[in-house]
Amino acid sequence: MHGMDPIALALVLGGASLHATWNLFAKKAAAGLPFIWLYDLLSVLVFAPFALWAWRGAGAPLGPAAWAAIAGSSVAHQLYALALQRGYREGDFSVVYPVARGSGPLVAVLAAVALLGERPPAAAWAGIGAILLGIALISGLRLRGRRGARPTGPGLLWGLLTGAMIATYTVIDGWTMGRLRVEPIVYYVLGLALRATLLAPLALRDTPALREQWRRNARAIVAVGVLSPLAYLMVLYAMGRAPLAYVAPARELSLLIGMLLGAWVLREPVGPARLLGAGAMLAGVVLLALAR
Repeated sequence: MHGMDPIALALVLGGASLHATWNLFAKKAAAGLPFIWLYDLLSVLVFAPFALWAWRGAGAPLGPAAWAAIAGSSVAHQLYALALQRGYREGDFSVVYPVARGSGPLVAVLAAVALLGERPPAAAWAGIGAILLGIALISGLRLRGRRGARPTGPGLLWGLLTGAMIATYTVIDGWTMGRLRVEPIVYYVLGLALRATLLAPLALRDTPALREQWRRNARAIVAVGVLSPLAYLMVLYAMGRAPLAYVAPARELSLLIGMLLGAWVLREPVGPARLLGAGAMLAGVVLLALAR
């Protein structure tokens, strides 16, 4: 891929695989705010020593712009996590996950058109059309021949809301890595600590629910708490080595991985229409990147 060195590409592809894997654990738990707070807390405990070591080695203190980016990214990440868990409770993994991953770039481009007056070239509009086609194929499959199949509308809605948050934090994080050159693990772990702090008042109001979550989903909490930061740290380091326009679409390969995991592990019905839809969304993301 032109503009991305082999190390950056390996980081992005590894991150995409880990991202699809931890989302599979999150889908199987589908447990809401207590689950999110517990895995955030575990992530901070696991990665804080590495962040402290990197911070001491960096020397220069963080400036106001970096702290503002950490705050903005943390809020977007936490809204993303809440929307994603809601989507996993109400929709199929093979609907929510690819729609969330594929709609992020779409939301970013449409926001640029509406708010900044940008005029995308023809390739970008083709990418937008491909993503919309993919969403229609994935969400429009009602599985009429299967009794009891859940409708795809709620999963589609929460997937789109999740994609909007992905677009938000991707822009913030890409700008921070490219312009401010903050050490990625320091940036991300400070954001994790802020996210855990923001949810703490709500989570600690119901300690029996926290204990029940740990009893029922300890394995998923540990898996998400370790794999989620590791997956995104790989992407942040890639952003420091390659342009965001290349990193963002390459990591969307996770939507295909996620759909295949939904079919293989969760036994969700993934027919030709959903697979074609995922492929169309991936093609659309690549077109958006090339148009830049």
